[in-house]
Amino acid sequence: MKGIFVFTTLVLTLVAGFAFATETATVEGEYIEARSASVYVGACHFGAEYVEGGREATTVWNIHQGNWKGVSLDGLTVVAVISAKSNLATDSETRKSVLYVDVKTTSEQRAALKDMLTTKRANVLGEVVATETAPIKFTKKGTKYDVTVGEVLALCANRYPCANCTQPHQIWYKPLTTLQDAIVGKSEVYRYKDGHLPVTWQQSGTANNVFVGTFSM
Repeated sequence: MKGIFVFTTLVLTLVAGFAFATETATVEGEYIEARSASVYVGACHFGAEYVEGGREATTVWNIHQGNWKGVSLDGLTVVAVISAKSNLATDSETRKSVLYVDVKTTSEQRAALKDMLTTKRANVLGEVVATETAPIKFTKKGTKYDVTVGEVLALCANRYPCANCTQPHQIWYKPLTTLQDAIVGKSEVYRYKDGHLPVTWQQSGTANNVFVGTFSM
């Protein structure tokens, strides 16, 4: 009887250990999110944008290291453009998105990136209507980030030097996904045009519409 108890305990310990291992984050890196509404702004400006704005976002996962289901994703960048019928802060039901992966990725990496995001970030993306390959460029210098997706998207963002450099009561939104060390930033260039979503935009001037942080999943 004692032998059976010891064996059962050992099996439960192994199962628990396996479950913990499978839940451990295997992919990590930097994340940028640019919204079509200001995330850090005065109350009047926020209220004016809330109803008609905030329906679009660009999310960028720049992977430092990791693998998904045995496929290495080290150094890859994947971009999603998301659109909904109402402000993304409240509308998770009508979200549609397009995924953009770099032309330099292999077919296995493209499949792994899509599977990872649709598994781990399905609530962020909503319905993925297309997955496209394009030349993706991600560069960082100090607090500045530049992201381009072929001729489709350009984003030049500059985050605030620290999280304490902003007034918390004027940050009206949260990032669409869980981040570590999230800091508000501003976009200086932000344009998008493609045929998969019924939206295009070309921002003029700067806007405090960006979150920057690190992710793991």
